[in-house]
Amino acid sequence: MNPDPLWSMITYLCNIIGMLVCIGGLSLAHYSRHLWPGRIIAAAGFLLAASPTLYGLIAG
Repeated sequence: MNPDPLWSMITYLCNIIGMLVCIGGLSLAHYSRHLWPGRIIAAAGFLLAASPTLYGLIAG
């Protein structure tokens, strides 16, 4: 079985979910009361969205 279609699907899912988490964190960081938790959530979302690309760079 060729893992390329599965890897492509996982990459899209990580990108979409990571972008949604990042947007949610940035929306939360818009309020001064939740500045740092929002920034941390946005950074985690960015890392989730970038994880397939980072994995390809490290493992490749």
